[in-house]
Amino acid sequence: MVEEREGSFIREIKTRSVNDLPDNDLLIRVRYSSLNYKDALSASGNKGVTKNYPHTPGIDAVGTIVCSDTENFRENEKVIVTSYDLGMNTPGGFGQYIRVPSDWAVKLPEGMTMKESMIYGTAGLTAGMSVYRLVESIKPEDGKVVISGATGGVGALSVAILAKLGYTVTAISGKEQERDFLLNLGEAKLFREEILKKKMHVRY
Repeated sequence: MVEEREGSFIREIKTRSVNDLPDNDLLIRVRYSSLNYKDALSASGNKGVTKNYPHTPGIDAVGTIVCSDTENFRENEKVIVTSYDLGMNTPGGFGQYIRVPSDWAVKLPEGMTMKESMIYGTAGLTAGMSVYRLVESIKPEDGKVVISGATGGVGALSVAILAKLGYTVTAISGKEQERDFLLNLGEAKLFREEILKKKMHVRY
């Protein structure tokens, strides 16, 4: 939990009651959450992400349903919650329990463990959705795919997925020290400072 005290933001482990959670359809026992950039912002007191403190960050979570007030989900079902307002202004996945609207939750896909779902996390979901839309209109033989911010969660996973699908990936990053990391993800690389030295034709 993060508390604001005299202008400083203090992070502590605290015991609270599920009665402190908002009144929503699903009460979920959290098993795993992942660490995202927004979580770091919330934990450091960024009011553009979290307006009111004390607050529990964690913009994604996976767990089992303890109590359901909707016919769409049953007790003991495994569900993933990500996006919406979770962990921003609604108590998030770093707590042992969350209570959220049922339309925020999706059932854990068959064949995927709860731990795996949070290894991919929100970054993996975002990368997957982006690649899904991209491959609808661009084929591997159409040329290189350029990924900016390639050392971030979404960027790195996008590079890895596209390379696995047979695309030639050009990874853009200003982090020279991550050159080997990018080489291991995709077939090609191009760092930001190199872009300034040559002309590129980018397809949008």
